[in-house]
Amino acid sequence: MAKLNLPSKLTKDSWFYEKHKGVLEQHLNKQYISYSTQSSWTDYKEDFIKQKLAGIKLPESIYANFGNWVGESTEHGVAQSNNYDFKGVENLQLIPRPEGAIYERLIVIDFGEWILIGFIDIFVEKEGKIASLVDIKSGGAKKEEGYKKEDYTQVILYAKALEDEGYTIDKTGVWFVRRTGSHIKPPLILSNEQFYIPLEYNKERVDYAINKLKKAVEEISEINTTFQKIFT
Repeated sequence: MAKLNLPSKLTKDSWFYEKHKGVLEQHLNKQYISYSTQSSWTDYKEDFIKQKLAGIKLPESIYANFGNWVGESTEHGVAQSNNYDFKGVENLQLIPRPEGAIYERLIVIDFGEWILIGFIDIFVEKEGKIASLVDIKSGGAKKEEGYKKEDYTQVILYAKALEDEGYTIDKTGVWFVRRTGSHIKPPLILSNEQFYIPLEYNKERVDYAINKLKKAVEEISEINTTFQKIFT
């Protein structure tokens, strides 16, 4: 593997550190990656280099803002304000809010020199150290199909982190919210077409997810090292 050189390092100034100090203190000054960083690198390399390495501020994505709005509204249990006049607020109530659920629950996987940090959208702990987790996603038919495939590894990695904590994994999956409208034909609308996509959790999927993550870490380290040699 190329020398580890990720763009992010865990410090006391990291936006999520203080709230989770008890868990994260032992990992201070380690380099870290998030699932969104991995997927950004895998799917949008040019934008990744511009934003993460060159520090170029890219135009906001209305679709990313829509997804964040859905996630934040789910976390707080009430529709959050937005600047895009998103519609379908009444359908937020269709997103499940299980009794006793924890929202944006921190997970960490320690790989020694670096760590994966993430936040589970909906985490439910049952008696006997049994856990279920759900990721909230929105989009159209193409996105829906993507979450059913092996390449979608987010909840698998998060479930692995819970298993490392001693949990037995009960259910893993995605709650998919159909989105209509587009940036060409606004507004974006949160529809009442919503459903659960179950994802099987097993060793093969964990191995695939970890190998994919490690590959991204290696590639990002290599390109970041090259970028710094040329431009700094």
